[in-house]
Amino acid sequence: MDSIVFHIDADKAGQNLVESIKAYFGNRRVQIIVKPEETITDLIARNEAADHDYALPYDDIARIADALERNEPVDVMAEVKKFVATK
Repeated sequence: MDSIVFHIDADKAGQNLVESIKAYFGNRRVQIIVKPEETITDLIARNEAADHDYALPYDDIARIADALERNEPVDVMAEVKKFVATK
């Protein structure tokens, strides 16, 4: 296992939790990072600034998301490959 990430609310991360994580992993290196929650606005801004090779049009993303919400089978990779083939 290369790494494992726990997303824990600060008010639930007491000393007992930290000690149990350290005990579970034994003498492996344990790194605990405390950082503020990334807001949706921050996430969108970071993604918009990123350099992408390709991006699916909104209508295609919405269609895939709607199908997933209805528990319909969707081959997301096939949809992406179909889009890449048309570029």
